[in-house]
Amino acid sequence: MIPVDDERAGAGVWVTGFLQELEPTWAEPVQYALRVGDVRIPLNTRLGSRLEIRRLRQKACRHCGRRVSKLYQNGYCYPCVTTLAECDRCIIQPHLCHYHEGTCRDESFARRNCMIPHYVYLALSSHVKVGVTRKNRALQRWIDQGAVAALPVAEVPSRKQAGELEAAAAEFLSDRTDWRKMLRGEVEWEDLPVVRDRLRKMLGARFEPFWIEVPAVRLAYPVAGRPPTVRSLSLDRREAVEGVLLGVQGQYLLLDAGVFHVKKHTGYEVAVRFV
Repeated sequence: MIPVDDERAGAGVWVTGFLQELEPTWAEPVQYALRVGDVRIPLNTRLGSRLEIRRLRQKACRHCGRRVSKLYQNGYCYPCVTTLAECDRCIIQPHLCHYHEGTCRDESFARRNCMIPHYVYLALSSHVKVGVTRKNRALQRWIDQGAVAALPVAEVPSRKQAGELEAAAAEFLSDRTDWRKMLRGEVEWEDLPVVRDRLRKMLGARFEPFWIEVPAVRLAYPVAGRPPTVRSLSLDRREAVEGVLLGVQGQYLLLDAGVFHVKKHTGYEVAVRFV
């Protein structure tokens, strides 16, 4: 990755390339960079500037680089979606892991990413939700979800076991975030350790060996203001997205004209400039 400099991405200069996910760095608040091709554009110092993102002609798979007319699952071509382990249904629904059946798409991927310690966690983005993440990726996961607080409640040896605990917990707690409420800054605050203890009693003895007690994590985002209307701005429906950058939370850019989900546009060829 080539760091940004004034010559390549200064005010008024177009940067072109294939869009990648926002790159967050843990800090208070989180530090963000917009990645376009091999250029990394810091965002925190650009709050209050006008941003333009123009759609160009091509799309490219984030895995194989193949040029395609349509992308799936945040940046993959259809052949990759149907063959890669990271695109299988069990990534979204871990309790459906089928490694033990001998039908895993990529056993080496599973050993690196699934047969390792996972957290089941509670997070506050719009309300308390339950989720699963690799232990070594927890902070990144919470930032990507725009959580303002998170608490690991169980440490489980594998993704499948974590998914089974999550599925049981989802009978009592939501496993979804209301992204509109999150981006409006509307959070239904609850004491996460209290919720953890309540959930622990509800689930009974089956998962008892996995529960942990650690401090909650608080997260803050670079948000100077929020759009008057939280409407999604998509390059599938328009040639360009533009507006004053008010803030960044999760994988969203908050503009005065609406919100732009960067991760959803991974692999889109774009031209970007700040003015």
